[in-house]
Amino acid sequence: MTLFGVEEVLPGGNEAELAGADLREHVTKAVDGLSAVVGEDPQALWGRVLKMLNLPGQEDADDHDLREVLRELRVCEQEGRGAYRVRLRRVTRVDRPGGIGLLPRPRSVKPTSAAGNCGLCGDGYAVGDLSGRTPWAEELPYVPMGWLCWHCLVERRQEPRRRDVVLHVFHALFAGDGVGLNGLECRVLLEWLTEEPELANSKPWTADPLDNTLVRLRSSATDGKPITWLSAQTVHTIVAVLQEAPASPATTAQDGEMLSALVQHLAEWATNPADVPRSRYGTGWRFRQQALSLTEHPTVLSQLSGPFFLYQCKTTSTGQLVEPS
Repeated sequence: MTLFGVEEVLPGGNEAELAGADLREHVTKAVDGLSAVVGEDPQALWGRVLKMLNLPGQEDADDHDLREVLRELRVCEQEGRGAYRVRLRRVTRVDRPGGIGLLPRPRSVKPTSAAGNCGLCGDGYAVGDLSGRTPWAEELPYVPMGWLCWHCLVERRQEPRRRDVVLHVFHALFAGDGVGLNGLECRVLLEWLTEEPELANSKPWTADPLDNTLVRLRSSATDGKPITWLSAQTVHTIVAVLQEAPASPATTAQDGEMLSALVQHLAEWATNPADVPRSRYGTGWRFRQQALSLTEHPTVLSQLSGPFFLYQCKTTSTGQLVEPS
């Protein structure tokens, strides 16, 4: 028998299998059950939940939010009557990097109630690690990401890893025809392209020389530019060159997995092996989205959330950074 008095009020570790109306019904029952035990009005308890999620109403919570609510309520059940007041809170102060690495304020941040995986990079996080949700973005076709690890939520553009740059390239090419990298990301890409001199003699580099691109990347890295745009053609060449790079201690297994997945999906968007009808989906993001969903070989990129809203640093006419809302 649980604190709620009914065993099935909280699902036993199967939150990932719940979705939609069924998930929402489970959450409603869980809130009602806890409110009866602790003697707080259900609407007041819902108010605590919404403050934790930083949402105006119950209808604004998506499946990612609701699954986390269920996990939190289970912990409240296990820890006893007084725990819920402390647990159903979010972290209200989040120190973020300034300058070109700045990302918008997270919508919600809290210690995780259960081990999980980041909705962007796929890395695992442990119980108690800070995770959070990104702000809502109106732009379609972006799929809201789930709970992100602290690195992806706050640090990925200030301390970019190689796979962060690969992720950025993937999402940018999904959404459009160019990739905008800040100076820190340009430095990571520059080091990756130049750590093995023989890459300059590779077939893709010889067919589409990257010498001028290296100059631009180096300038952006040195000057700390908020954004440097690379054309889709240039990025395709870069990806092909990196694919030929030899093993390096600086390139992790996750970096290689992300790069291989990117190569696969770029090829699928180019060759259309799923025969997505272009007359219906066109040649832009709708086609890419459909091709991604129909891939016969799901990758880490096709299984994670997104593509996500691509925040770019905004500047004034004099080059001053504009703080995101």
